[in-house]
Amino acid sequence: MKNQRLKNTLCSMMLCGVLALGLSGCFTQKIIVGNGAPTRAQNEMAQNEETTKAWFFIFGLIPGQGPIDTDKMAKGASNYTVVYEENFLDGLISYVTLSLVTPRTVTVKR
Repeated sequence: MKNQRLKNTLCSMMLCGVLALGLSGCFTQKIIVGNGAPTRAQNEMAQNEETTKAWFFIFGLIPGQGPIDTDKMAKGASNYTVVYEENFLDGLISYVTLSLVTPRTVTVKR
């Protein structure tokens, strides 16, 4: 009887964990400044973009550093695109730390 109850409890906990992981997803937010980044070939793109991490703590409520200076990352360009995203690795870090640490990837495409 106790053994069956323990199995049911473990199965319920595993199901909740799988559902929580499955329902959480990656996101992307694009901000276009001016006309946005021009379309380029793949190898040229890498030369014209800069990426950094934005770290947040306690469910994303407390920023780990000051604001990300996207103008500085654009290096004087008047037309660029800023992409904020949570990729798989960012989500995994957040999941493992129970959302105590939630990183975001910030990319500026010039």
